[in-house]
Amino acid sequence: MRAVFLYTGIDWSGSARAFSVAARAFAEAGDPVTFVVDPQAHVKEHVPNANFEIAELDASGGWLNAALGLRKVLRQKNPDVVFVHTDREHLIAAFACWLGRRAAVVRRTPAGTRLYLGSGARFAARLRRTVFLFTHEADVRAAVLPRGASTVVAELGVDPARYRVEAEGEGRAQADAETAERDKGSHFLCVYDLHARGRAAMAIRTLALLAARHPSVHLFVVGPGSDYEDVRMHIAAVNLLTRVSLLGERDDVASLIAVADLGWVACEGDEAAFAMLDMMALGVPVVTAEDAIARRYVADGISGLVVPWGDAALAAGMVAGLLASPDRIDAMGEAGRARVARDFGERGMLEGFDRAASLARAGKRGKPPQK
Repeated sequence: MRAVFLYTGIDWSGSARAFSVAARAFAEAGDPVTFVVDPQAHVKEHVPNANFEIAELDASGGWLNAALGLRKVLRQKNPDVVFVHTDREHLIAAFACWLGRRAAVVRRTPAGTRLYLGSGARFAARLRRTVFLFTHEADVRAAVLPRGASTVVAELGVDPARYRVEAEGEGRAQADAETAERDKGSHFLCVYDLHARGRAAMAIRTLALLAARHPSVHLFVVGPGSDYEDVRMHIAAVNLLTRVSLLGERDDVASLIAVADLGWVACEGDEAAFAMLDMMALGVPVVTAEDAIARRYVADGISGLVVPWGDAALAAGMVAGLLASPDRIDAMGEAGRARVARDFGERGMLEGFDRAASLARAGKRGKPPQK
C-alpha cells in the first residue's frame, strides 16, 4: 500500500500526530510512505528519525498551484491513496489525483468534529473516489455526507511503550523546578491550543479560586500559543503570575505529563483526545470541561473529573475534593492506565486507517466532472 499523507498546517497538532502514527505503521509494514508538509511546518521536530519520507509542498497560495505541486509528488511516488483532513486539502488531493489518473483519497475528520462538506470538497468527492474516515460512530451519524459515501471508523488510540519520557532529564527539571518538593496534587499540567482560549481561561479561573487554600498548587501550560501575551495578561488579571508557568510549544509533552499530578485538557478535537489518552496512559488523572470528547474518553470520577463547562466555582470545588485525597489521585491514575490498555490501544486505530486505505484502493477510479 503506497500512501501519501498531506498536511498543510504549520503548527504540530493532534491531526498531524494521527497521520504520523499511521505513516509510521504503514512504513513498518514495508509500504512506501510520504508525508507531505508545508516547508514551514513543525512536523520534523516532532517525528525525529522518522521511518518514512517527509516531502515539502508550499500550499500557501492558491489551491490549484498546490494541486499542481502535489501532482509532481504523485508522479514520483505513484501512491494508491492520499490522506487529507480539510476541505482545501481534499480539493488539492482530488484534483492532483485526477490529473495524474492515479490514487484515491481518504478524508479524515478530527475527533468530535461535525463534517460538513463545502462546495470545493463536494466537487472533490465527485472528482475522485473518497473514503471518509471518522474516530467514532457518533461522528459518522452527525456528518453530512454525499449519497452512497463510504465510511470507516478508526478510534484514536495510543501505545505507551512508544512514549519518549525522560523521567530524570532536562524536561523534568524545566517543568518541575518550582515544585520539586510538593504535596500530591500540587503540580497541574494544562495542555493548550490556539483554538481553545476559553478552556484555558476556565483552568486559570479555577486555579485562582483554589489558590488561597492550596498555596503549593502550580499550573504549567504547554502547547502552541500558550506563551502568547494575551494568555499572560489573563493570568496577571487574576494575580497568578507566580503560580503559572507558560512553556510554549514543546516536543517533550509526554515527559511533562509524566511528572504532573493532575492534567487539565484545554484544547479541542484530536489535540484534546490525544491529551486525555496520554494523561491516562501515563497514570495522570484528567480534568476537563464537559463535551463529547470528554464523555467518550474520560470515565468521570474514575479516571478523571469531567467538570461543567464555564462553571469555575463548581470545578474548583470538585478539584479541591480531589486534592484532599491523595489516594484517590493515585487510584484515578491506575484506572486511567487500565482504561487505555483495555479500550484505546493503538492497534485499533491503525487497523481503521488500513481498512480505509484498502477500501479506497479497491474502489473505482473517479470520472472527470461533467461539463
